[in-house]
Amino acid sequence: MNSFGILIVGHGSRENASNLEFEEFVEGYRNLHPATTIRTAYIELTTPDFKTTLREFAFTHKKIVILPLFLFASGHVKNDIPLILSDLKEEFPEHRFLPAMPLGIHSNIIKLLSIRANQNKEISEESNRKTGVIVVSRGASDADANSDFYKAVRIFEEANSFLFVKPCFIGITKPLLNEALEMAVKLRPDKILVVPYFLFGGKLIQKISNLVEEHSQKYPWIGIQALPHFGPDPILFTILDERISQAINGKGILPCDNCEYRVQIPGLKNKVGGLNSLLWSLRHLETHTQAAPHEFPHRNLKKHILVCENVDCASKGSISLINRMRLTIKKHGRQNDFRVTKSSCLGRCGEGPAVVVYPDGIWYQKVNDYDAEELVTEHLFNDRLVSRLVDNIMQ
Repeated sequence: MNSFGILIVGHGSRENASNLEFEEFVEGYRNLHPATTIRTAYIELTTPDFKTTLREFAFTHKKIVILPLFLFASGHVKNDIPLILSDLKEEFPEHRFLPAMPLGIHSNIIKLLSIRANQNKEISEESNRKTGVIVVSRGASDADANSDFYKAVRIFEEANSFLFVKPCFIGITKPLLNEALEMAVKLRPDKILVVPYFLFGGKLIQKISNLVEEHSQKYPWIGIQALPHFGPDPILFTILDERISQAINGKGILPCDNCEYRVQIPGLKNKVGGLNSLLWSLRHLETHTQAAPHEFPHRNLKKHILVCENVDCASKGSISLINRMRLTIKKHGRQNDFRVTKSSCLGRCGEGPAVVVYPDGIWYQKVNDYDAEELVTEHLFNDRLVSRLVDNIMQ
């Protein structure tokens, strides 16, 4: 029986092209370590499955590093892998199963993110200052994984000089990509680059491309472009070496495997573990909540809308527009969230009725009273620009 092997675990996809990318990546890594047996498996959606493969591997190898080829540690890494390892440890009590950490936050991933964001454009401080970047992740139900993604994006932002960098998700949690795009166009960049924070392709990458194309057509004065995902890039091989080395040396094993917050451990019954840790956390949260400052006696307005009622705009129907907007807001019971205020000349004479929405800083021109409901519903309630009415200073 051989002493050492590595099992690289992927998520798995119904899209064969995505699985092929994963296999291509592993093959590239395997070529760098010809003396080590390296096998692959998947958590779900395709075969070979993780549990079956690990059991077969255990018949030929007594020491196996399990490397989850995931960007962050979320449900699959924290729950699925440890539960399967727990079963197999009973079946193979003399074996050593060493779960490694996922890729996580690493300088090479930040470097790869910068390579993706800076490709296909002239790299200069001036162009960067007029370019916005949206980094989009898959999204998880695990707040810890989502916060790690935010941290990685923040490090990337501080290492570059873009107009703005916004993290978002394609599903499961918020903010979603379409929401981030709607917010980004209000910041008036010349370009918006959408970078998928994904290792491999699949349906979600196609969904990102479709949303980018949709918004590109909606806001033609901004160059909105979807960039490639990470893919099987050799720059990531160094991270695998580090994670495997850490697992072997006992410095980077999955914390969930022996975490007192997951299961009740003998000897810690009266301290933390299982239900006790949950109750402790709830009590801790409650005591902090009681000490927190009280809310303001009134809610802040979400948006303030100024409508010009000077002679030129008034003659074109701005007074009727104001009334229609107020009635629409009141009809939906949102009068405490939005305030429509009459304004003196806004300096856009001849292009009115003029409307300005704050704090967004968006100007609309030639707005008629029959546009009121669309403007209120789309921009105020759903935070989406009514692009056909946007003042040409945006373009």
